[in-house]
Amino acid sequence: MRSEPKPLHPISIVFQAVAVLKRTILPLALVAWNGAQSSWLGFLGAYGFLAVMVAGFGMIGFIRYWFYRYQLTQGELIVTSGVFFKSRRNVPVVRIQNVDLVQNVFHRILGVAEVRVETASGTEPEAILKVLSLSEVDSLRGQIEAARQQAPALGEVKTSNANASETPHAVPASANAPVDLAPVSASTTLLEIPLKWLVQAGLASNRGFVMVGIVIGVLSQMLGPDDDFARRIARSLRSSRSVDVSAMKTSWWESWLLWIGALLLVLVAIRLLGIAWYVLRFYGYRLELRDENLQLSCGLLTRVSATVPRRRIQWISIHRSPLQRWMKLASIRIETAGGAGKQNEDAATTVTRRWFVPIIPEASLDELVEQLRPGLKWSESSLEWQSLDQRALKRMRRKSSLRAQGISILAGGLAFLLFDFPYAWTLGLLVAAVLIPLNIWVAQRRHRHFGFAELPSGDGVVIREGFWDRKVSCTFYDRIQSVSCSETPFDRRWNMQTLRIDTAAAGPADHVYRLPMLSRSTASELFDRLSSKTSGIEMVWD
Repeated sequence: MRSEPKPLHPISIVFQAVAVLKRTILPLALVAWNGAQSSWLGFLGAYGFLAVMVAGFGMIGFIRYWFYRYQLTQGELIVTSGVFFKSRRNVPVVRIQNVDLVQNVFHRILGVAEVRVETASGTEPEAILKVLSLSEVDSLRGQIEAARQQAPALGEVKTSNANASETPHAVPASANAPVDLAPVSASTTLLEIPLKWLVQAGLASNRGFVMVGIVIGVLSQMLGPDDDFARRIARSLRSSRSVDVSAMKTSWWESWLLWIGALLLVLVAIRLLGIAWYVLRFYGYRLELRDENLQLSCGLLTRVSATVPRRRIQWISIHRSPLQRWMKLASIRIETAGGAGKQNEDAATTVTRRWFVPIIPEASLDELVEQLRPGLKWSESSLEWQSLDQRALKRMRRKSSLRAQGISILAGGLAFLLFDFPYAWTLGLLVAAVLIPLNIWVAQRRHRHFGFAELPSGDGVVIREGFWDRKVSCTFYDRIQSVSCSETPFDRRWNMQTLRIDTAAAGPADHVYRLPMLSRSTASELFDRLSSKTSGIEMVWD
């Protein structure tokens, strides 16, 4: 299959210019505003300079558009760009993992989209096409899919002896299975998230909860001494203008009511912001299964359309916060090959990895998880969980108690040094009386909720942990890269080891596959069993 090099959509000139301009428009506008304050000549010069800079950014966008070309030829997507420093990138279509679309409001009005082409090579897209028409996007996707089907299977390798007439042989069927998947004739809708679920997710989330401390700090500065802030509010009220506000006195309980009311308003505002975030990001969420690919789309203002091949999923991780558990809700994250997250993720990457299924009722959870991998049978309640032994509980209690004692001593010492408090040791004892039982109780709860199990089908392992935010993650033997055992000096003292399982991706699921504080015999037995199973299975990257 061969096509001629194609340019981007002409409107990409505007989007390219705006992308450069939005990073510099604020300092340029400040410079222009300062120059305009001097005289009319300075006004003309300042804003003339701003107009020249805007025109220059438009020229940059035109140059990038003119020298940017893409084409599909001989099973490769070729992208060329650059004027002085030219770049050419060849991406084999059989390695393409996702062809994702991102559309903000202006994209959707103009009928165009930003296209991101990703492989399993890492965190950055292999190519970003800004901007294509929706018809060109459909054509590109169709050409990539046709070229992928015409390309030889990844698992097929040719013999290297001199006899060229020998037919190529393939790796065992277990390695080829994820590649030669029977296509699905039509798309199947797996999940649609209504507005009600997004509202519940916003109420159950703690996004922006750190703003509580910021708002409290601001209020403490605004209140000031003698309730000045309350008096200023009273002066602004018409009914209070005839009252001598300076002579008003407030009791201690009125001040406490003011603080409690302000805190409640902050908490309500944070929940409303959480709801707004979920609605803006995930409105119209739809997850479909098409040709063994999971396709999702969502977004109110910025619309994201992304594709996740099922064969590339390395991890499936289920998260439940306390409020989600109370509402009988959960969220699902996944990790794909090369899917380690980066600090500044784009919209498509954030949705497909970190927020794959942002919210789902517990009643629908098992059925959806089974659709993420062919042949997977999933039921948390039926798994035979294996917990840590009592020696691990004893060690966790002791560790928590020592941590609490250290904090108590530090609190008492700081009170003595900084505040010259004569009974600093009393403060230390009070802190210890609170923290030691609390830490021991938390350690017991963590020990109780930690567990690991093998899937009933025998093709993967599951781990659960967490006391406050609980996580249950599943990986599969054909995804495991390595199994390792390690021990610290403290582990050796307790005759324990830590078992760690690594796959081809880590990060977005926010859950490490690590089994700590296993007895030496249990760790050795589990290590041998996992090693024997993973060594007998060809690892699948895609």
